[in-house]
Amino acid sequence: MAQFTLFSRYPFLSNSVPRIELGHWPTPLEAQTGLAGPAFLIKRDDLSHPLYGGNKVRKLELIFADALRRGCKEIITAGGLGSHHVLAVSALGRTINLSTTGLFFCQPVNDHVRQNLLLEHRYGTRMHFVRDYRGVAAAYLKYCLAVSLTTGRRPYLLMPGGSSAFSTLGYLNAALELQAQLHELGRPDPEAIFVAAGTGGTAAGLLAGIALAGMDTVLHAVRVVHPAVLKRSRITGLARRTLQLLARRGVETGSAMRGLDRRLHFEEDYLGEGYGFGTDQCAEALRLFREQGGVNLEGCYTGKAAAAALDYCSRRDPGSARPIVFVHTASSTHLHPGITLPAPAELPPDFQWCFSGNACRRRCGLRKRNLTFCKAAETETGTSSERHPFCCPQGFYRLPVELIIQDR
Repeated sequence: MAQFTLFSRYPFLSNSVPRIELGHWPTPLEAQTGLAGPAFLIKRDDLSHPLYGGNKVRKLELIFADALRRGCKEIITAGGLGSHHVLAVSALGRTINLSTTGLFFCQPVNDHVRQNLLLEHRYGTRMHFVRDYRGVAAAYLKYCLAVSLTTGRRPYLLMPGGSSAFSTLGYLNAALELQAQLHELGRPDPEAIFVAAGTGGTAAGLLAGIALAGMDTVLHAVRVVHPAVLKRSRITGLARRTLQLLARRGVETGSAMRGLDRRLHFEEDYLGEGYGFGTDQCAEALRLFREQGGVNLEGCYTGKAAAAALDYCSRRDPGSARPIVFVHTASSTHLHPGITLPAPAELPPDFQWCFSGNACRRRCGLRKRNLTFCKAAETETGTSSERHPFCCPQGFYRLPVELIIQDR
């Protein structure tokens, strides 16, 4: 049985927190001396599942358990064109007979995004391109109604990123798991932990876990979405609700609740133009991790978080022995040598423009957010991964749809 540290510390929670086993826990904790000295460690959540790893696996152990408990057979969720969230839901959901409908809005198209779109199709995702945030909201309502009418079953509505107080328990557990690994190695609690912050669930879980474990550690949440979408208060508020959820189940969380704000540092300087857009700092971090650490990152989330971590290490006292931990949250297991991808022509027609090099040329509410890219798209015809022929979101639309996952 895979180790789940939260249940080891609080055995009574296994009776009130539904969970299915998906991941391989604990994930490795590796020293990377060549990157930033002997104190620099990588928490390899990219290896959390052999089919599709990354940070989503910890959340989905709880989300899928809740979906099955409710008798749902289908999950409707959303994300950008290159969404790791939708891909993880689709790839792992099919292993337990949960089908996935994916609603996709625009983001910068590059080879990584195209690859994810092909994988979505390979894993049987019902794919719908909805252009922008308003399209996502309308599509949630449309497909929820369609599934209910045709099957007689209510689908499981899962918001982009899948972040809630309940699913965030997965990364609270990750913080406890990390502390146990460090203690087994005879090392102290980390000085700092770095993680990318999109919808904020992963960061909130780590923050809640750091506080619950009493670590003298600062969480550095690295922004990868527009400030209008994710604020510092979203992370601390979600961490607080997660601790409150545990308190209702009998866990003593008083001191942890009082220490959240001082344990969070929100990194604001690594976003660049917006969600999915590359930066020079990110590109350099990708190169260093690949060449000196043998670790592959991606440019939307982990590359920006890695850039912040490397900058921090370059500024601190080189003689300091306390660990600095970078949490690798993108899957690195899903593109094994034996995998075959479908031809782009097999994808639904609404996604063909991502492979043709042509602009989307649809009316889109995201145009004003990234006008420079949209104007460029009117003249670009090439297919280079350096070109982004469409308008891109800088965050998630605030959906007027009630989330089925409740903060219980």
